Amino acid sequence: MVKWLKMTYREKKHLYPLVIILGDLINYRGGIINIEIGLVMIRIKRKTITINFDILLLGNDKAVLGIP
Repeated sequence: MVKWLKMTYREKKHLYPLVIILGDLINYRGGIINIEIGLVMIRIKRKTITINFDILLLGNDKAVLGIP
């Protein structure tokens, strides 16, 4: 079961550049990750983790999961 919640976001305290896995910079919306949401509890099957997500405003994509 998937539950969608409306979450608030905030400006990140520690900004960092948006890069691909090889380390090359991506120049999309300024190329800086500057928005995050607070801690979220996620349960997948029987495993539960608490994590915060960095936010990048995208076009038509709803979510892209990647490496930190």
